[in-house]
Order: sequence, then C-alpha cells, then structure tokens
Amino acid sequence: MPMSYEQVVSVLDEFPELKRKEVSNNRSTYYYANSPIRKENVLQELHLSGNGYLFVGYLTEYRHHMDKRQFISIKKFTQPEFRSAVKQVLQSFHEKSKA
Repeated sequence: MPMSYEQVVSVLDEFPELKRKEVSNNRSTYYYANSPIRKENVLQELHLSGNGYLFVGYLTEYRHHMDKRQFISIKKFTQPEFRSAVKQVLQSFHEKSKA
C-alpha cells in the first residue's frame, strides 16, 4: 500500500536539513538547504496523494528505475524503505562533494 501524504511528510520531517517549498498545483519540493554540492532538490512534486519523486542520481542501485531527470517515484516505497532511501540520498550528496 502506498504511503499517505502524512506518512511521507512525517519521514521528511525527521531530517532537519531538509526544507519545504510550496510549488504550484498543491505540490511541494524538499531541498537540502546547506547542500555540500550544487544539487539541492531531494524530493520534487510531492502531491497530496502521497506521490512524489526522489532524486537518486548518485545512487547506482536505482540506476535502472530512475527517469531521465534522475528521479524515482516514491509511490511503491514503504515508510522504512523511503526513510532509508532519503538517508542514502543525503549521504550521496556528501560523497559527491568529496569526489
């Protein structure tokens, strides 16, 4: 069962380094305010349905599932899987900054 909007927000709120920005059509974007690299968007187009797109461009395990923008839909994630993926994304930003 897909996560609800509230479940997604609950996970994202666990990461104080992420900031929320309201965008058009009842959607939100979460970005890494003090990102160690130029890339900041972590989650785009979070809709009240609970779906959104997580940036996984630096994570090779998602290479075959990402779109051409290097995002993956979160609609099939469980809450623990989503939490883990967000941690991996933030870690990948730090690893990329050292490369």
